[in-house]
Amino acid sequence: MPPDVFLNLLIAAVFGVICALVAHSRGRSVVAWFFLGGFLTCIALVLILVLPDLKAEEQRQERLRRENRRLREQLRSDRQLADQRNAEMQQRLGVHDRALHLDTRTPDQLAAEEGAGGAGPALSHADIEFEKQRACFAGTEWYFLDQEDQQVGPLSFDEFKRQWRSGDFGAMSFVWAPILSDWQRMGEVQGLEEVLRV
Repeated sequence: MPPDVFLNLLIAAVFGVICALVAHSRGRSVVAWFFLGGFLTCIALVLILVLPDLKAEEQRQERLRRENRRLREQLRSDRQLADQRNAEMQQRLGVHDRALHLDTRTPDQLAAEEGAGGAGPALSHADIEFEKQRACFAGTEWYFLDQEDQQVGPLSFDEFKRQWRSGDFGAMSFVWAPILSDWQRMGEVQGLEEVLRV
């Protein structure tokens, strides 16, 4: 075998091995990069060094998934704590109101429960329930998951409604608010779409 051919094969093999080692450390096909390194030598080495590191990208994605999972767990526990505190506060206010013979409900709550306050005809039972639901939805902060499953929020109910009307999310999107027990599809939250349409 002529020395030039042997030297060329040796150089090709060295570049093939180097490219294969770099490819392995970057999460790419070792065999493919061995042959590319053998045929293209320096060009293949530059290419493998320029291409993104798939292992680092995969680790970043996994880290983001773990962080997202942790944040959802934290959000769930915070929501449970907020629900518990809200229930305790409502119970204390009820006891306080009964003891002092006071009514600390807001004018909106009174109007929803007792009609229009004598200024017009009394609301029907369905209208009263709708107004209660609207006041409940409007009195809390809202979150939703966008198309990339990224959490958006907290939003006021008006901003939440604005984003819904602009098409940022729909009936199949997951939403959450402290009044909900867990993330739910918007179409599954009873009365939410009706209130958003008003």
